[in-house]
Amino acid sequence: MSLIENVAAPFDKCAIVVDGELPVGLAMNAAAVLAFSLGDSYGQGVLGTDVKDRDGQVHRAITAAPIPILRSDAVGLKALVAKAAADPELFMVDFTAVAQAARDYDDYSRNMGGMSADEHVYVGLALAGFKKAVNKLTGSMPLYR
Repeated sequence: MSLIENVAAPFDKCAIVVDGELPVGLAMNAAAVLAFSLGDSYGQGVLGTDVKDRDGQVHRAITAAPIPILRSDAVGLKALVAKAAADPELFMVDFTAVAQAARDYDDYSRNMGGMSADEHVYVGLALAGFKKAVNKLTGSMPLYR
C-alpha cells in the first residue's frame, strides 16, 4: 500500500519545512519543488475554485489550504522524516541534497539508487494530513524568515 492510500483525502493541514541554513535561493527552490510535488501527488481537494474580481477578470484557483514554510536544520529534518514516515496519518514528500544538486531527473534517480537511507541529507520536507498529526510534528517549529 502506498503512503497516499494511507492518508484520507482531503487533508486539512499541510506544512513545508526547509533547512534554514540553505542560501535563500536554494531554500525557495526547495519550497517550490515540495509544493509542486505535494500538489501533484496529493492535490485532491486542495484547490479552491477560480475567482473573479470586481472587473470580471478570472483568477485561477489557488490552494485553499494555508502552507506555512517552516525552518529546521539538517539534523532536525532527518529526525522529522523518520517521525513522519512512521505516522500512517501523514503524507510526506522529502527533498534531498542529491535531488537539489541533480542536473536532471535521470541524474537524480541514478544518484539516489546508489545511496542508502542513512546517507540522505534532507533539505526540505512537505507534510499533509489532519491538523493534529501535522501540528504534532511541526507545531513548535519557527517560520522560515
